[in-house]
Amino acid sequence: MSKSELEVQVFFINLIHDEKYITARWAKRYSEITGIDAETLVKGTVLFILSLLVVLKEPHYLANGLLVLAPIVMTYLEPTEKPSSGIMCIYWTLFGIFVLFDRILEYIPLYYIFKLAFFVGLFLPPSNPSIEFIHRKINNIPEK
Repeated sequence: MSKSELEVQVFFINLIHDEKYITARWAKRYSEITGIDAETLVKGTVLFILSLLVVLKEPHYLANGLLVLAPIVMTYLEPTEKPSSGIMCIYWTLFGIFVLFDRILEYIPLYYIFKLAFFVGLFLPPSNPSIEFIHRKINNIPEK
C-alpha cells in the first residue's frame, strides 16, 4: 500500500474515531444508543445511502441534498472543521457545473455515486504531488 493510500485510509479512520470530527461524534452517540459498533454503523449508513442512490427514481434529490448539506454543516455548525475558502470556492464552482449537467450525465450508470465520491475526494488530504501543489496554491489565497 502506498503512502498516499495509507494517508487516505488514516483520514477515514479518523473521521470515524477521532472525536474532533462531527462524524466521529455522531457515530459514537448513535453507537451508544443502538449498541452497534461505530465502524459498522458508519459502513451501514454509507451502504444504505449508496443503495438508495441506485434504486430511487429521482436520486439527484438525495445526492445534491447531501452535497449541499455537508459543507453547510461543516461551515456553520462545526466551524472548527471548516475547509479552506479555496477548497470551498472550487467545491461550489464544480458543484454548480455538475448540477447544470446532471440531467444529461445521469444516464451514466451509477452517476450519482461517482459524483458523491468525486466531491468527497475534494476534502481528502493531498495524496499525490499534483494535488499537493493545488492544495498549496489554494491555501495561499488570502482569506477576507
